[in-house]
Amino acid sequence: MKFNRFYLSIFLRIILIVLSCALSVYFFNRDDNLLTSIFVVLLVFVQTIYLIKYVNRTNREVAEFLLYLQQGDTSSAFSNENITNTFKGLRGSFNKINTDFHKIRSEKTQKEHYLNYVINNVKTGLIAFNESENIEFINNQAKVFLNKTSHRLTNMNDLDSDFIKIIEETKLSDSNILKKIINNELFYLSFSLSEFKIDQKKIRLFAIHDVKSEIETNEIESWQKLTRVLTHEMMNSLTPITSLSHAIKKYLTKDEVLKDTQEVNNELILDIFLNADIIENRGKGLLEFIDNYRSITKLPKPKFEEIDVKPFLEKIIQLFDKELNEKKITVNISTDNYKFKADKGMIEQVVINLIKNSIDASLKAINSLIKIHSSIDENQRTKITVIDNGIGISQDQMENIFIPFFTTKENGSGIGLSLSRQIMYLHGGYIKVKSEPNKETVFSLVF
Repeated sequence: MKFNRFYLSIFLRIILIVLSCALSVYFFNRDDNLLTSIFVVLLVFVQTIYLIKYVNRTNREVAEFLLYLQQGDTSSAFSNENITNTFKGLRGSFNKINTDFHKIRSEKTQKEHYLNYVINNVKTGLIAFNESENIEFINNQAKVFLNKTSHRLTNMNDLDSDFIKIIEETKLSDSNILKKIINNELFYLSFSLSEFKIDQKKIRLFAIHDVKSEIETNEIESWQKLTRVLTHEMMNSLTPITSLSHAIKKYLTKDEVLKDTQEVNNELILDIFLNADIIENRGKGLLEFIDNYRSITKLPKPKFEEIDVKPFLEKIIQLFDKELNEKKITVNISTDNYKFKADKGMIEQVVINLIKNSIDASLKAINSLIKIHSSIDENQRTKITVIDNGIGISQDQMENIFIPFFTTKENGSGIGLSLSRQIMYLHGGYIKVKSEPNKETVFSLVF
């Protein structure tokens, strides 16, 4: 309603100017009213000036208000004193906007303080770089992990060489672990990377976690599981060896005195021979077990070479042609023709082991199918997958399949998958598995 007064005032002033112009023309055409005409013209001029000043006053009010907003000044108030009713509505609106803007800005500031407090008190280190490797943001925990609590960090070059190296090596959606002693304390720092854009500026954000407790827990659990398996295997061999040795000793003694040769008949000699044969076989089994254990703890360093992935996989499948035909198992290979670097012999051993497992798992499946796929993923990593529709792996077995000597097969050694994981670790990659029993099992080698 108050804005309508402004429009009405403008309208009336324009009407008055138009009437004055008409009046000046009327008097100008009459020779006896020349002075009156001149006066009316001056009146039109004065009215026009006042109209312009009236309109400009509104413009000044708006310009002043916008200047305050641009400068972020919400402390200024627009007074309604000594001002016409026409402009009181405008100033009232300015004050309302000013109050709302101040409230929004205050809430935003509070949220920023809250967010900064949370970020600087979480146990995860956060450090962000722009495209020029300048540090856009770093929280307190990251400074602790980087051992730079008392330093001003502006660029990646301000960091230690170990941190620079792992930051450069960490790829998107990937994670790397750095073992580092900081202030005489050992840390296992996990670095993960994510990227985003702010105003067309690309930002790389690294999250740093101390995973020492998780690693130690996993190591303890792994050792406990391995110890159980080792104990089981050792007891399987040593128990019959001990009992049979005791039986032989019993055959050859009487009241703990060695029997004469006349007391040892052929039947007794045969029993001793059979027991000794069993002891020998169990001893050989124990030695084989120890050799297997050594094979997964003393792997040689990989000798990297460029491998054409397509002929590499096709050649491996040829090794199983006869077995696959006999067992009526279909194999499909789908791969791009590219090269990757690896130890050919080692990776061949891994893929052979995965295919063997898939064949064993697919024996009872209907329309048995093994699919081998290779590609380069979005992070430029080579990925080889072996997929089958066999019996699969149950959830309770899933956490144990990579433990040395754990096996679900009757004649399995239990070192194939453990050895495969060791080989992938030496290649700087990893092996992962997901399985839906009796539907699909997928083993992936990621380099």
